[in-house]
Amino acid sequence: MAAFDRQRERAAVCSARAARRRRYLRRRRAVCLVLLAMCGAGLAVIARSTAAFLTQAGTPPPSTVPATGAYEAAPRPGQGAWNADTTAALMLLAESIPEVDAMLRQPERWPQELAALLAHNQETLDFVLAYPDRKDAEPPDTVGDLEPGTCPLLLQWDERWGCVPYAGSILAVSGCGPTALAMVACGLTGDDTLTPARIARWAQDNGYAGEVGTSWELMRSGCGEFGLQAQELTLDRGTVFEALQSGRPIICSMRPGDFTTTGHFIVLTGVQDGKLRLLDPNSPRRSAELWEYDRLEYQIKNLWAYSPKTE
Repeated sequence: MAAFDRQRERAAVCSARAARRRRYLRRRRAVCLVLLAMCGAGLAVIARSTAAFLTQAGTPPPSTVPATGAYEAAPRPGQGAWNADTTAALMLLAESIPEVDAMLRQPERWPQELAALLAHNQETLDFVLAYPDRKDAEPPDTVGDLEPGTCPLLLQWDERWGCVPYAGSILAVSGCGPTALAMVACGLTGDDTLTPARIARWAQDNGYAGEVGTSWELMRSGCGEFGLQAQELTLDRGTVFEALQSGRPIICSMRPGDFTTTGHFIVLTGVQDGKLRLLDPNSPRRSAELWEYDRLEYQIKNLWAYSPKTE
């Protein structure tokens, strides 16, 4: 009887291994098919572009770059299927994170830009997986407990407000601007009702946000609505360190680099051991690091230091 039980256990183990092997091979074949399709599509595009160049002269229109947003432009929620790059990335991700299988089985429940958000940033996993059940939920009225004089880390893809519509998309994808401003406003005023959702709605209603993201004018003058006054700074090490050491947090508009492939807003909050502390509304991991000024300088397009508004 014991020998029979051992044989049955070995058979069960072998069966489980075989099943895992079959799943692995199916996924590998699927990824290969996607990559082949991408190659074919790329060759077709090259062929069409070459033919067009040979048959007519002309210059393509200049591309436009959104003012904010952590990723390159993608279809808005509900507008089209996932692209090949996103599909291939999530298939590979599912090998190490089985929960992603739910998205692969029902891709119609996740718009392209949400799938791309996860493909680029695994920190967003819980938010993206919860999206179908949270997309219609009302955001809270507060950000929660605040530490006086300290800017809290708020994430644009927080489940509490990440699904709020903003700038032709949702806060999770294009809401780094309102989220950065919310961090500064909460820290300097102590008002826990200044949520990213509240600031985003006000920005849209008052012309500070459009289809391409958040206007710099929200950082310059719109901030006054939330109890702040801004000073636009020159990009200089001494100026930046002086502002931070005097207790004035700085919002930076970022070029492509460590934080973005298009445009992004982050908050500099202080100096520690000669390096900069910062809050990235798109990444707790990057927010936990200390950054050399020289590494950030070339990535900064513009910056504003903040203090409480005086009447």
